[in-house]
Amino acid sequence: MLNLDIKVDLKPMHRALLDLGNKQVTFAAAAALTKLAQGASDQETIAVKETFDRPTPFTQRGFRIVPATKGTLASFVLAKDIQAQYLAPYVFGGPRFLGSKRAMLVPKQVGVNQYGNLPRNKLAQLKGRSDIFIGPVKFKSGETINGVWQRPAVGIRRDGARGTKGATKGSKTASVIASANTGLKLLIRFEDTSDAPKHLPFMERARAYVTANARREFEVALRRALATAR
Repeated sequence: MLNLDIKVDLKPMHRALLDLGNKQVTFAAAAALTKLAQGASDQETIAVKETFDRPTPFTQRGFRIVPATKGTLASFVLAKDIQAQYLAPYVFGGPRFLGSKRAMLVPKQVGVNQYGNLPRNKLAQLKGRSDIFIGPVKFKSGETINGVWQRPAVGIRRDGARGTKGATKGSKTASVIASANTGLKLLIRFEDTSDAPKHLPFMERARAYVTANARREFEVALRRALATAR
């Protein structure tokens, strides 16, 4: 929730305010505050586009407003619940995370969508395949890598038997992971979270917009109220 303390000089319209009466003034103030919140919300969408590389439409639509009323005379700009979870570290700092899990999914040898992210339900689809397993693999180097792995195709084991385990010698699909030759393919790596590498100027962008437009919006709302007053 964004709470900005902005002062607007309405002295030039003092006489008009007195003539309008309290009811019309509060109505005009609520309309102006709501209009300002809408404009600030639009600015947050622009900030998201400028901060992130190819943000998804879901992220771009991540903000909503709470309109002002004559009873509250306060309007708010908020990030929606899901978007707020992953955008918060970019606003306030701190480690990124995926939902409630303090870990990151890093695509390695798996297709991503046009936004550079894992397609929706991709992990669930991979879980159902017989050639896929999920978990940690410890290599001779001592390094343990946790992730989503694809087993190699059936080949010749070192003992001459047919199978998948150890089918790396002479295989065109073999790769080097943790300094070891392996037929395993690392599709997605599970990595520890890290601090957000960018700052989303949520507060700064809203404050700048409200400061620049508050007086104009209040004057427009008051003039409209004057014109319609009986």
